[in-house]
Amino acid sequence: MLAQSPAGGRRVIPFFAARRELAAHGEHWMALAAEALADGRPLQGEAVGAFEAELAEACGRRHAVAVGSGTDALFFALTTLGVGPGDEVLVPALSFVASATCVVRAGATPVFADVDERLLLDLDAARHAVGPRTRAVLAVELYGQMLDPHALEAFAARHGLALVEDAAQAPGARAAGRPAGSVGAISCLSFDPTKTLSAPGSGGAALTDDDALATRLRRLRWHGRGEDGRIAELGYNSQLPTAAAAVLRDKLRRDAAWSERRRAIAAAYDAALPGLPEAPGTVHARSKYVARVHDRDALRTRLERAGVPTAVHYPVPLHREPLLAERGRSTPCPRAEQAAREVVSLPIHAFLTDAEVEQVLAAIRA
Repeated sequence: MLAQSPAGGRRVIPFFAARRELAAHGEHWMALAAEALADGRPLQGEAVGAFEAELAEACGRRHAVAVGSGTDALFFALTTLGVGPGDEVLVPALSFVASATCVVRAGATPVFADVDERLLLDLDAARHAVGPRTRAVLAVELYGQMLDPHALEAFAARHGLALVEDAAQAPGARAAGRPAGSVGAISCLSFDPTKTLSAPGSGGAALTDDDALATRLRRLRWHGRGEDGRIAELGYNSQLPTAAAAVLRDKLRRDAAWSERRRAIAAAYDAALPGLPEAPGTVHARSKYVARVHDRDALRTRLERAGVPTAVHYPVPLHREPLLAERGRSTPCPRAEQAAREVVSLPIHAFLTDAEVEQVLAAIRA
């Protein structure tokens, strides 16, 4: 889980962008939401389909299926791919808890593998974690950075595994010329309020190129209802509200500019802190700025006193969480455990001012 410091002192920098986003664009978004609701359909209105089409195009996919949360998107992806009781799913040991609880929710067993120097799934460690019951691999694009999509897909094919891309933190990222959301059988996004592409509330999406997978994803999100209106299977109620879709369409069009601003801020931070290494040929979405420091708590205390809030993504490796230790299995994960003791996140969003960025840098230098 995320651990965040209560920043103290004067001129506290906002860790998240929500209030400033609303101040800058709220009136426009309210008008868009009202216009979208005019068709009388607060769920499954025209704005949802329009957003899905634009999102699929942005991610280079044939289909985008909007759902109620990124967590639901992950669960639906595994279920649609046939993952269930008796199966195992490879998961990186460092991530948000939903990357693993979706596996438990599907009735399968998460198998935790170590991370590499960028804190992404280490494919060599994952290779050693593959067993006779391994059915899928869930690749998390942590902090907004992508693994090599060709290496990931080759790994999955070599071991006969379904590949699910957890791109919740990565909209706007690219690797090997491909955008986040384009990798594997199904890709999953989150529109949680803490994400760079955030809904007014919650939301998520599953993306795929497979027509049959897309059809089943749509059934699962709406009570198992088929195209003929009849209930074809046990489904769920996980729909993106029409008003939220209207706002997300507008945010999607602004996302490129917002991503560039975050990357500029990250470049300034890189000069002052040991940030994570960036792979050649990749474009980092910079949804989070994460550094590694040996005396993390001391740094957080000093920054807090200077009005700079921080967070830890994530202080407990997944295989050390009580529920997941009980329901999953793990290979040795020393790099994930060390990173959990050292990582610290600084404020990074498109609504930080140059003066606030300098305030962060001055606090670090001091």
